[in-house]
Amino acid sequence: MKKIVLASAIALAAAGQAYADYQFELGGAYTSGETAGTDYDGFGVGGEFHFDKVDTSKGPLAEASFLDKSSFISFNFLSVEPDVSGADDIETTSIGGRFVTASNLIIEADWSTVDTGLADVDTIRVGVGTYINDTTDVVVSYSTEDDDNADVDYLDVTLHGVNALNQGASVGYDVAVGYVDTDDDSGYQISVGGTYYFNNMFGLGLSAGITDVGDVSSDVISLDASFFPSEQVELYASIFDGSTETNGGDIDSDGILIGAAVRF
Repeated sequence: MKKIVLASAIALAAAGQAYADYQFELGGAYTSGETAGTDYDGFGVGGEFHFDKVDTSKGPLAEASFLDKSSFISFNFLSVEPDVSGADDIETTSIGGRFVTASNLIIEADWSTVDTGLADVDTIRVGVGTYINDTTDVVVSYSTEDDDNADVDYLDVTLHGVNALNQGASVGYDVAVGYVDTDDDSGYQISVGGTYYFNNMFGLGLSAGITDVGDVSSDVISLDASFFPSEQVELYASIFDGSTETNGGDIDSDGILIGAAVRF
């Protein structure tokens, strides 16, 4: 989840901070959309604490912690309100971290819980990987999702990289392939994405993913934009559209997310 913060904090950071490196990032986001004919609105807050100052001189500001091989812990909270009388808000809370050793070993761990008002869904993820070179990493992750009705396990491999181009531009990319195992069926997930950074301050990205498990298949596509009006403030926007096919029919969803974050 990308992030938004209070307007006063953004204004302070934009006006008063002159340094580029940072150790904390705080923010929040607003989202709105429609799923299965039901409108929804939501807001989220989140943050990261890096164990050391993040050097932002190595490429796009949006990729700073990745390029600096930073270790950090993070938290996120998202509340979504369906536009249905009497419906409970759907709240998601997550905490996690990424740790990079001196030998470029990557260790990741995350925990999240989703409270729908009717049930709780808990997910635990652990990942191990390495930097292949200074601008590319690969991580193998295992996740287990547990709710009141069924258990779902995921095993996936994710490759992420950033390549410099001419005249200050660069391109970032992600490729992920995963295996999904449920109580009744098994299947796969595939996702790809790319971001073109016109310079270190501005990037446009496109990503797509598909999932196929038993009689259920889904796909999603999103268009993303990241802009830093100053070195300490990020503005972010995303437009996404997806669909899920089941035996009971098709479920369409679409929405937007806008947010910002402040670094200090």
